[in-house]
Amino acid sequence: MSNLSDAKSWQKSNPTVNTSLNYTPPSSPSDVPTAVSTLLGLTRQLQDVLRLWSLGQASESQVSDAYILVGMQFNATVNAFARYHVDLSDLFSVPAELRNTLEICLGEDPCQRTLDRYMPAVRAIVFTLLQGLQAKQGPYRKAVEGARTSLGSPRTPTLREFKRSG
Repeated sequence: MSNLSDAKSWQKSNPTVNTSLNYTPPSSPSDVPTAVSTLLGLTRQLQDVLRLWSLGQASESQVSDAYILVGMQFNATVNAFARYHVDLSDLFSVPAELRNTLEICLGEDPCQRTLDRYMPAVRAIVFTLLQGLQAKQGPYRKAVEGARTSLGSPRTPTLREFKRSG
């Protein structure tokens, strides 16, 4: 950062990049769609902050804070899926892979060349996460449907049952 006023103007001009540690998980830990949406939004923010870091417009600390938010939301997402007995253990390596890549990247000078070298790896990790979450949609939907059925949701009677009762 060239000076403190640049940092303040960056923060004002980019209100969507919120790397504050005052993170609040979704109100309903079992709300899978909200948890996934929030996680994907935070991964986009992390990529944005990393890009800004490469331009000298964000600090290493801001990149780290953005990563921490991704990690916290990843845990919230795992817990949301777990409420439906959907296992995400095959994705548990994602946060560590992301952290390792970011640590190596942040160890170099912030510039476009550094970003060009590490952003493909960051994107690949995020893509792996996205693919893994997409693969869990089927089991999640099946679990939701099973929960509705077990709660005694009314089902549509078959035509044969309807004729018998009439």
